[in-house]
Amino acid sequence: MSARFSQRGIARAERVRRFGERHVRHMKDRWAGKPFILEQFQYENMILPVYGRLNRQGRRKVKRALFELPRWEGKSEITALLHLYHMFGEPIYGGEQYAFATTKPQAAIIFDTAKRMINADPMLRGATRVYRNVIEVVETGCIFRCLPFDADTSQGFHPNFASGDEIHVMRNMEMIEAMVTGMVGREEGLFVGITTASARPGGTLDQIRELWGNDPDAYLYRVGASPDDDPTDPRVWRKANPASWITMEMLQSQFRALPLPVFSRLHLNLTPTGGDNSRAFNPKAWALGQGKPEINLEDACIIGVDAAPRRDKTAVVLDQRAADGIHHTKAWGFEADPEAGLLDFSELKYLLRQLHETYNVTRIVVDPAHLFAIMDELQREGLPVEDFPQTASRMIPASMNLYDLVQLGRIRHGGDPFLSKHVLAAGAKEIPPSGWRITKIDENVDAAVALAMAAHIAEAEWSLGGPSFAETGGVWTI
Repeated sequence: MSARFSQRGIARAERVRRFGERHVRHMKDRWAGKPFILEQFQYENMILPVYGRLNRQGRRKVKRALFELPRWEGKSEITALLHLYHMFGEPIYGGEQYAFATTKPQAAIIFDTAKRMINADPMLRGATRVYRNVIEVVETGCIFRCLPFDADTSQGFHPNFASGDEIHVMRNMEMIEAMVTGMVGREEGLFVGITTASARPGGTLDQIRELWGNDPDAYLYRVGASPDDDPTDPRVWRKANPASWITMEMLQSQFRALPLPVFSRLHLNLTPTGGDNSRAFNPKAWALGQGKPEINLEDACIIGVDAAPRRDKTAVVLDQRAADGIHHTKAWGFEADPEAGLLDFSELKYLLRQLHETYNVTRIVVDPAHLFAIMDELQREGLPVEDFPQTASRMIPASMNLYDLVQLGRIRHGGDPFLSKHVLAAGAKEIPPSGWRITKIDENVDAAVALAMAAHIAEAEWSLGGPSFAETGGVWTI
């Protein structure tokens, strides 16, 4: 430590540590009310490198810092601590501080955390005026606000300290540039960006890494797994999550609940880059359903149809949920004519009619994007065809439901090669803040989408225990 940092630099970093211990309290969970004691990894990798590097005049060298950490590593809390430290530990008359994110509610997470920390300490509370959207230090006039992502209205700001939350979802560098250029006149201005890994390569986070990677005024710190690590290995999980409060039980629970690419991004700080680690469904879990599906002709069935009539595949999947919670499935696939480039709709209609005659099909859910005419024709014939638009609000719960069913071994597919290929090819596209949905990476996933649609409706029907589509006279109210 002494070889890299002067005693004067170490003393500057220690001021941050002592300020947290003496005047800042945690605000969440079992730590609420306890002093903010920095973990060793936080102090050595975040505080000391930023506050301990001084020039010959004793001024801080680092003007821009980027901290990349997995979820639950205390990013918002330590950023709120730094805002308070710059308000009280390095007071500046007429100082300005801003916390921003892509939305004001996201930015308000840090702001509101700082506000609660102030109210928990008598000295800080007595030295400030705390309003709904502004914190003001009485003696210095320093103000702290949270901002949405709006660079145009932020050009006139001149912060001495600013933070950007979740850099990976920012659409461009404009707001960061507005803050950084606005603090040029500040003697020790500092910008801190905090983030988890991006959902896909090539965004603002990658741009910052490239711009700041060799900049002597910038400091980059990342903790997480390496691209070559095995994301299913608990030893990798521990390496990627140094915070003492994160237990292996917590990580194991998340590993079971999330597709591997989502788990890897959120808890291992890895950006999905394709390959097997970007697939949504675990092959071992899918193999639990190798048993032969048994479709009871008397019990209700749901059919899902995912159609791509031009130069692609179309999938039909029948799903029947049994009383024991097992979903028994069958799948059929169609390909567009290679010469005409179009799907033969007569074959699709014939199959749906045959399935309706053979099984007790109560609902046929169809993405209406390409099949309006077919849906109208089949509805006129009495088939229970209905829209299932593949919007995020519909496909997120359907995708997450299918994931749970696969993980729990509640799908019986008999090793169907068509269905298995599509399911195991599916990727997971995150849709913050709601969840994720099935997406195509490099191969067709139509059967996986159709299965997700059908299984979601079948599970919902069973859980509600209400009448079937046919029993409602063709009116469904879910």
